[in-house]
Amino acid sequence: GEDGAAEVIPGATELSNVDIGREIVDLMLVEDLAHRVALAVDRARLYEQAQAAVRARDEVLGVVSHDLRNPLNTIQIAVSLLHDLTHERREENQRWLEIVTRSARQMSTLIDDLLDVTSIEAGGFSVQTAECRADALVREAGDLLGPLARSKDVLLESSVAEGLPPVRMDGPQILRVISNLVGNAIKFTPAGGRVLLHAERAERDVVFAVVDTGPGIPPEQLAHVFDRFWQARPGDRRGAGLGLTIGRGIVEAHGGRIWAESREGEGATFRFTVPVAER
Repeated sequence: GEDGAAEVIPGATELSNVDIGREIVDLMLVEDLAHRVALAVDRARLYEQAQAAVRARDEVLGVVSHDLRNPLNTIQIAVSLLHDLTHERREENQRWLEIVTRSARQMSTLIDDLLDVTSIEAGGFSVQTAECRADALVREAGDLLGPLARSKDVLLESSVAEGLPPVRMDGPQILRVISNLVGNAIKFTPAGGRVLLHAERAERDVVFAVVDTGPGIPPEQLAHVFDRFWQARPGDRRGAGLGLTIGRGIVEAHGGRIWAESREGEGATFRFTVPVAER
């Protein structure tokens, strides 16, 4: 009005209440839409995981059918020959029996590796740790793999830093990791080359390192060396490509980490950590 008082418009309060009501309804609709979108995203994620599981299963079946076929055929041939041999040919019998045993062991190892990979990826892999000495493990690995290195004309050396503290680990499983890393290094290092196994202290961990003078790993492959079924050389069927994946699972189950460093043409270095035993 003329006296400066605010003019009250009839129905303004009712309009305001209606607007607020509409906002509440709109908010509820948005929340419901967001909930539906979240459900759709969850369903899509679960579907993609299921599809990935199916692809992984098919991939595993492909590897199993390929890698188990050769030793299985060898066993069948060897057994067939054994049936034809007489008792007077004991030496030849023994040779074929050794072939059968070795082939069966290869099959058993592959099956164990496949089961371990499945357990690792499902989060169900566990280790039984105890206080162990790293230097003793390094010596054991050197003794175990020395004959393989000599057969390939590769020099295998080992060294341990002084005063290494005990570590908390599952000895057989960590030996498995070391054996795989050293075995790979020997396999890909040319005759006359060198492989070094070393252990040293790094703060609250002991770091194991395997260094070789092999051809190295191309940069585009370095990020994938721990992937399941990764092969350093495409089509290389000297292994199923599970060793590094299992090694990573074993190390991580100890609370450690594992990584690779390499320059193509300059060899490769694999390192992993194991926590020092708490006193």
